[in-house]
Amino acid sequence: MTKRIFRSILLTAVLALLLTSALLVGTLYRVYETRISAELRMEAEYIVRALDMTQDDLGYFAELSSTNRVTLIAPDGSVLYDSNADETRMDNHAQRPEVQSAWETGTGESTRYSDTLSEVTLYHARRTIEGNVLRIASTRSSVLGIFLNVAPQILVMLLMVASLSLLIARFASRQIVQPINELNLDDPLENEVYDELAPLMTRMDKQHAQIRQQMRDLSKAHADLNAIMANMREGLVLVDRENKILSINGSAAAIFSAETASVVGRDVLTLCRDAAVLEIVKAAQTGFSDDALLPLNGNTYRLFASPVLREKKVRGVVLLVLDISAQYAAEASRREFTANVSHELKTPLTSISGYAEIIETGIAKPADVPMFAGKIRTEAKRLVALVNDILELSRLDEKQGLGEKEPIALLPMLHMLVEDFRPMAWEKEIVLTMDGEESVVKGYPMLLRELFTNLIDNAIKYTPEGGSVQVRLSQEEGRICCTVKDTGIGIPKEHQAHVFERFYRVDKSHSKQTGGTGLGLAIVKHAAQVHQAQVELESQPGEGTTVSVLFH
Repeated sequence: MTKRIFRSILLTAVLALLLTSALLVGTLYRVYETRISAELRMEAEYIVRALDMTQDDLGYFAELSSTNRVTLIAPDGSVLYDSNADETRMDNHAQRPEVQSAWETGTGESTRYSDTLSEVTLYHARRTIEGNVLRIASTRSSVLGIFLNVAPQILVMLLMVASLSLLIARFASRQIVQPINELNLDDPLENEVYDELAPLMTRMDKQHAQIRQQMRDLSKAHADLNAIMANMREGLVLVDRENKILSINGSAAAIFSAETASVVGRDVLTLCRDAAVLEIVKAAQTGFSDDALLPLNGNTYRLFASPVLREKKVRGVVLLVLDISAQYAAEASRREFTANVSHELKTPLTSISGYAEIIETGIAKPADVPMFAGKIRTEAKRLVALVNDILELSRLDEKQGLGEKEPIALLPMLHMLVEDFRPMAWEKEIVLTMDGEESVVKGYPMLLRELFTNLIDNAIKYTPEGGSVQVRLSQEEGRICCTVKDTGIGIPKEHQAHVFERFYRVDKSHSKQTGGTGLGLAIVKHAAQVHQAQVELESQPGEGTTVSVLFH
């Protein structure tokens, strides 16, 4: 802007000087021409009067001294006298306009220009008493000639004015622009500026208010988005068209064991080099959503890649990472459970089918039929127990049919269960004891009874004859603890982490002899979880096992 103002001022000054010079030269020339014409008329009038008073015109001219050209023309147009040329060699002047006008009206004037010499000649003619025409001419420079004559002076003036204008323009432009350069754009209405800028400042203030509001809204939206992304359990990664990472939330950084600051702006390959992930990102870059399964660090993740479209063009990719480890493990557990159930159901059903076929075909002797029937009944009872345990686990998984929690006195419940199992203990000559202090927990009565029943039943089943089983209820560090301790066969250390899994058996042959389904401890674990209780196991092979249930 400063340069434009500077150029405008300088150009205006130069143009003004040129225009003034032209007008001045033209005006001076017109004044000069008028003055010359007046002098010519006065001199012509003076000479004509002198000729009227003398008898010898040529003699008068011989003594005449004039700076102008004087010519005497006869009525026939021939030149009688000329002060600047030999009259005998001059052509006839009868057709000259000023001469013709003088013959007709008494006076005549004309002007003739010489383009080659840049000169102009003024003529004034007057008729004498004798009928001759006296013509006086004065040759002067034309306007162009005068301009060319004074051109050096004008050029010097132009340079001086241009230099002065240069300084003035530079100073003036700085003075004009300085208030604009010093504007406080953050608060436009506080500026003292030219009146012409006041509407602009008002509009700027309104725009600033709108921009500030938009920035506040944008900051709030950005903060909300960051808060949502930061608190998402799912991983979220934004990728541009060049597969550069634009943003990554904390969950995704934790999943891929990456530092957020170190991966932003880098290729997605720095985050994960799994071929399946790269394939779905590539598919999303072509406009198609895709997903893939990613095993990573012992967990299983499902990745979804979706294209970001704007104006029907892919601008980037959104990568969503879901931890499906629990679902994946549950699905694997379901498949394993289905296989185990099929196997466990197949064994008793095969026995039942075999014994029934022997009886049906008459192969069995009449004396053996009661024995086979007893075995069928035993397998059927085992089958019913297995089905009941499976239904119980299913109910615990879905937490259905449990009723409402209520305060339960554990000591009476355990005394009753111990008395129920005492005949079974007497049969194996096992000493079954119960002691403890009154404790109350809030829970489901049937489910807790099932929990303790399985613990006592397992302890008696896996304790050899002459052993002992102790049930104890106590308070430990503010928590209620129910402990079932036996002197049974014990559990090897390598099996202790798996005994609460469904259908897991340490000694399958012994389990078959005891009629176990392999679901008892799994029911114990699930029942404890429903009550937010903790199950602890301590065991030594040949020394016995202690199972403790701790209620918070």
